[in-house]
Amino acid sequence: MRHRIIIDTDIGTDVDDLWTVGMIPGLLDVQLEAITLVYGDTEARARLAVHACAVMGLDVPIHRGCQETLSGKKILWAGYEGEGFADLDTISCSAMHSVDALIYQATLLPKTLNVVAIGPLTNIATAIQRDPSFAINVRHISVMGGEFAAGWPEHNFSSDVIATGIVLKSGIPMTIMPLNQTLRLVLDRSDITAIAESHPIGPLMADQAEKFWRWLTQIVPSATGSSSAAHDPAALLAFVEPTLFEFKPMHVVISDEGQVRGVPNGSSPINVVTDFDVPAVRTRLLNLLGVFSTI
Repeated sequence: MRHRIIIDTDIGTDVDDLWTVGMIPGLLDVQLEAITLVYGDTEARARLAVHACAVMGLDVPIHRGCQETLSGKKILWAGYEGEGFADLDTISCSAMHSVDALIYQATLLPKTLNVVAIGPLTNIATAIQRDPSFAINVRHISVMGGEFAAGWPEHNFSSDVIATGIVLKSGIPMTIMPLNQTLRLVLDRSDITAIAESHPIGPLMADQAEKFWRWLTQIVPSATGSSSAAHDPAALLAFVEPTLFEFKPMHVVISDEGQVRGVPNGSSPINVVTDFDVPAVRTRLLNLLGVFSTI
């Protein structure tokens, strides 16, 4: 049985969203129903996704979603989003809003839709608020977000703490792939060079990685300028290949400042990733980003 999924993403800033979408053709047990865009200029983000999918031969609806956060927090926009993509002004996407698409797909075949949420949770929370049956109809959400070790306010969760709180309280079965785990999964320039030679959007991924790494050095003093963590791909792999990961059910709450706290609770619908086989996951990720010559 194939997994029906929607990827809810803020593609265009951190290159790891593009890596995640690039994994899809290699996951033969995944049926991608749609990509929904969230956070900031979702028109531009949607066009990036349309371009990437077209090059890979993926025929999938791309939906523009919520631009502003429920919390009112200012949008983080790097400024290079869209640079390196050809003819973006000529690209069109679905007229259906991301929230409507999420509700529609969850209603279409209840308890079969899985959402891989790799951006701020504004679209998901808005769907929960707009249609109470959404939280009942969704089978599972795999989220990249939160940080459970150092007390840091991780970007996806802290960008919209109101939305995050709504999703955490929704009762939807959920896996959280937190920052303290994803920081262990790193791709560097040698990896990107190899991917560029084997993947249809490999050159684009390499170009976007270099842009992101250059920007990252300006805001994170410890950034190498030649590598970054594969946060979002880890969230997808935790869903499709869970045997590579360890999980613990937790009751999770978020503070007004964006920090999360997890308390072990065997009856909670939320499972937090607490460990994973780093070499195996890294190898699997690289294989998925270079499988096209052998499929």
